[in-house]
Amino acid sequence: MNDRDAGGIAAQSTNTSDPYYRSGTYLRQKHQLAGTRYVQWVLDLIPDWTAATILDAGGGWGRYLWQLLDHERVDGQNMILTDLSEGMLHTAFEEAARRTISLKVSRCNLEALPFASRQFDIVMANKVLYHLQDIPRGVEELARVVNRSGVVMATTNSEKITATIIALHYQALETLGVPFTPEAPSPFSMENGGELLAARFRQVARHYYEAETLIRDAGEVRALYETIGRYRNLLPRDDISTEAKQALPVVVEKLAQNVIDREGVLRSPELMGAFVCSDPV
Repeated sequence: MNDRDAGGIAAQSTNTSDPYYRSGTYLRQKHQLAGTRYVQWVLDLIPDWTAATILDAGGGWGRYLWQLLDHERVDGQNMILTDLSEGMLHTAFEEAARRTISLKVSRCNLEALPFASRQFDIVMANKVLYHLQDIPRGVEELARVVNRSGVVMATTNSEKITATIIALHYQALETLGVPFTPEAPSPFSMENGGELLAARFRQVARHYYEAETLIRDAGEVRALYETIGRYRNLLPRDDISTEAKQALPVVVEKLAQNVIDREGVLRSPELMGAFVCSDPV
C-alpha cells in the first residue's frame, strides 16, 4: 500500500447508495465463509495469466486478485483494482497491508473507467454488472479498455434458482411479519447477460458453474446470513423494529434447523457462472 493511493481515495470520498457496499467488512467475511472453489473455477477459465496486465473492475475488496496472487499466477505490479466504494477499497488496502503487498487502485464508476483504450490484457467484472444504472455503457467501457487480443471475464448469478440463504431470509421476514417487496429479475444474469455482452464482443462464451453444499450445522447458516447484504441493509431502516432486526438471524437459524431435523441435511445448491468475451467491437 502507498500513501498516494490512499490519499487519492480520501480525496474522492463519496458514499454508494447501498449501505452494504460502503465497507468491505461483511463482504469479505461472506467470501471467506463461502471459500475459494467458485473463484478458482472462474480463474481457471483463462488458462494463462502470466505477464498479463489485469484490471479488476468493480472488484470490491479484491477477492479474485488475492486468489491469483495466492497461486502465484500473476505479478502484483500488473494489476489494478477499481471500485466505486471508498470503503471497499479501504478493506482492500487492509488486506494488502496484511499481505505486505503494494496495491494499485482507482476509485471510479465502471461506466466511466479512467484508463486508456486497449490498456489491459485481461479485464474482470465479477458479479458487478447487475449493480450498474447503465449496463450497456459499462459493457462498452469493458470493451474499450481491453486490448484487441485480450479477454473480458464477466461473472454473475443464474435466475434459474434462488440461493438457499436468500430463500431463508424471505421466509424469516414472513415469519416475523416484516413486509417486503419481491425482488425484480436480475438485469444481468447468466440467462440474459450474453445478449448484452454480444453487443460489444464478437465472441461470448457462456460457462455455468453448478455445485451443492450440504449443511448439517444450522449455526453455519446463521453465521453466513449475518454477512449478507439483504440482512445488513435492513439494520439502518427505521420502519423495522429493533426486535425484528435482532430476531431475524435467530429465525433463519431455526428455519435451517427445522430442515436439518427433518431431512438430516440442508441442501444449498449453487448455480452461477461466467462469460468469457473476446474480439471487442
